[in-house]
Amino acid sequence: MSTGGDILVLLAAGLARRMQKVVDDKITAKLLGKPVFFYSLNAFYTTGKIEKVIITYRDPEQLEKIQSAYATFNFSNWKVEYVLGGESRQASVLAALETCANHPGLVHIHDGARPLITPAAINLVRAQAFKSGAAILAGRAADTIKIAQKSGNAVETSPDRSLVWTAETPQVFRTSVILKAYRKVNATGEKVTDDSSAVATIGQEISLVENTDVNIKLTRPSDFTIAEAILKSRA
Repeated sequence: MSTGGDILVLLAAGLARRMQKVVDDKITAKLLGKPVFFYSLNAFYTTGKIEKVIITYRDPEQLEKIQSAYATFNFSNWKVEYVLGGESRQASVLAALETCANHPGLVHIHDGARPLITPAAINLVRAQAFKSGAAILAGRAADTIKIAQKSGNAVETSPDRSLVWTAETPQVFRTSVILKAYRKVNATGEKVTDDSSAVATIGQEISLVENTDVNIKLTRPSDFTIAEAILKSRA
């Protein structure tokens, strides 16, 4: 399979706090007999656009599990690098990006706990990032959104639902753009929970690319049941 020279940063260093100790590591936990992170890697591999993969990890024990599982996968064309993650998602992304500072192309940043991502969705967001420099996969809000008051749970406002999107991954950027953004927020001490929020601080316009397929992040134990059902229906 030919590759297009893009880099994938797969985030796997999270602590799975909301898994209620049912799953100690949602990245290496099994989903239909395969580790969760296999499904994301397989989707990106299928696109034929990725040349190098950078996988962040939490600790030596998790690294051993990831490497052992990866050795059983057939992603023969890829260069793989493992980077120790930081105290936060933000720190983990920056650590990974610093290893590809001179890369002239695109970098895809994806949550390893989103195993339902499809090659079609990846290609859509990549195509837009190739044009504009920054694009994220996102979903239109299906529910009415409420913004709470800072002092409690009372409703402050209800934004127009037609303008509300939920950010997903992958989020795709020119490497120079996303690295500049993360270096800036790191220097200023700003806290961001997704990559596009960092990019917004440098004035880069970010394109929203609608994902019409299911792309949940495994957060609670019940999400595994949902993900298994969807993977079975796709098969």
